[in-house]
Amino acid sequence: MVSFGRASDFPREYDGTCLQMRMSYSPAAHLFLFFVQWTDCNLAGALGLLRILIYKVYVDGTTTMSTLERKASIREFYAIIYPSLVQLQESVADTEDKKQKAVCMERYRKRDDEEHRQPSDIDIEREEECGICMEMNSKIVLPDCNHVMCLTCYHEWRTRSQSCPFCRNSLKRVNSGDLWVFTDNRDVVDMATATRENLRRLFMYIDKLPLVIPDFLFDTYDSHLR
Repeated sequence: MVSFGRASDFPREYDGTCLQMRMSYSPAAHLFLFFVQWTDCNLAGALGLLRILIYKVYVDGTTTMSTLERKASIREFYAIIYPSLVQLQESVADTEDKKQKAVCMERYRKRDDEEHRQPSDIDIEREEECGICMEMNSKIVLPDCNHVMCLTCYHEWRTRSQSCPFCRNSLKRVNSGDLWVFTDNRDVVDMATATRENLRRLFMYIDKLPLVIPDFLFDTYDSHLR
């Protein structure tokens, strides 16, 4: 007996392929679970009686269920596949939420010239420069006074003084772990890019799972070609 359930509907970027999953258990599992009703699926999964079968569904409705179906253990599903699906779902929801907020902000934003003034390249460079050495290095933020400097200048200044070089606020109780890392546009990864990368890694992991039916029974198959 096999119970079916759709587990993922995230399309692959280049061909619209999505994944579907189903749970499979051997005939012995039904008898085993009948006599041991107090246990959960962990024991049955450890004994190899339960497994997750994964196959691809293409845009035209064709599947790889009868040819290239992959199998994962209960442990592999809950350790890697399920957390990846949850992360992808949260990324999609977060992206949609940001799009809605951006639409609302654009609709109700005040349209004065100051807000629409584009910063010049000189202004951008000044914001990215360290306030001490004037170099565009990775910067840190002091936790108490929020002043910004590059990490090199912080270490050099800290060896000579126990106060902030800008406001003289005490740094005696500030440890390296208390510093905030300043991120700029070069350090921020677009959410859509991160989602595509996570999706690519999930497909790569699934492609490496063992086949339900051995490879030698079939000709060489490329999922890009149909």
